[in-house]
Amino acid sequence: MLSQNCDLDSKSVRFVLDSSHSSLDCQGARLSTMVDDESNASAITIKPKTDAAIEDISVANCHVDGYGHALHIRQYSNPNQRYARNFTDPSANRVLAPRDIHITNVSSINSRNSGMFVGDHVHAVTFDRIRVQNAGTVGLYLEFGSRDNVIINSVFIGNGFRTFKPNREAIALDSSANNRIEHNQFVHNGAGSILLYRNCFEHANDPVRSNHFKRTESSRDNIIRSNTFTDEPVGVWVASRQSRNLKGFQCGAYLIKQTPFASYHLDSAKNNKVINNRFENVDQGIIVEDDGTLISDNKFAATVNMPISIGSEVREESTAGAVKDTVIKDNYFDNKTIQQAIIIREKSKKATEIR
Repeated sequence: MLSQNCDLDSKSVRFVLDSSHSSLDCQGARLSTMVDDESNASAITIKPKTDAAIEDISVANCHVDGYGHALHIRQYSNPNQRYARNFTDPSANRVLAPRDIHITNVSSINSRNSGMFVGDHVHAVTFDRIRVQNAGTVGLYLEFGSRDNVIINSVFIGNGFRTFKPNREAIALDSSANNRIEHNQFVHNGAGSILLYRNCFEHANDPVRSNHFKRTESSRDNIIRSNTFTDEPVGVWVASRQSRNLKGFQCGAYLIKQTPFASYHLDSAKNNKVINNRFENVDQGIIVEDDGTLISDNKFAATVNMPISIGSEVREESTAGAVKDTVIKDNYFDNKTIQQAIIIREKSKKATEIR
């Protein structure tokens, strides 16, 4: 625990928690970088000293301005190092990852990269009352293989506008499962609020990249409940990369269709639940491009252009076929009929239930 009134402003101070049963309480201190500090290092890093898990760690009452990330939770070794030695089993990787971590009343503003980054296979992290604002890329990133994390009572504002271009979202779930995202506020983020997808094994022919690792798990069984979405291009996008041209990503897996100018890959974000959320002044409320989504008890203001959209033309060209097993029930649409509020591709209509 830091002493009260500790002055860490403009000093580029960095903290590393590398042992189980450890904690950092900044007592409200503000951490910021020196004017000439161009480093992408993190203000607070949770990382074991060796290839072995650490657990029972807490960070509280820290307010970070700048840095590469405000907070980075990760394993000891980089993913590409494990992949190179065929250490790819998700369960075995999770054994090495940090777990049982509590982040409480921590804020990030003006990070160069993601405000907060949860590394591969990290699990059981609770974010309570965090605030992430003006991150250069994703506000909070949940990397592949991560799971069982909770994000509650938090605020995400204006993230993903690197060089003023709206390029990323507030929360990214990249092959991340069984997370709960509840009672949060999302306001004016670049590419939207919550995007769920599976990385297509980007830059597969470049093994020196630290995150070189084929994703095999789906962004599945996540619960997105009782959040508010305001002034967003998209609220929740299930399988957000399904219909995106990923030619420049140099993908190495799940190819559906390829032309000289385009490359489309099968995304995976199954059996997610979007429940009891509020959407206002949002262009597209919920987009679904994979199977098994429950959309229930959500409220869409009249200022939502397109509340719900189901289906993917690109996916229909794959062996997976049309998007199926979507259930839409008990949603409220202000100033729109159900026919106006819900758009379903023809091939997905028979496999979509509306109550």
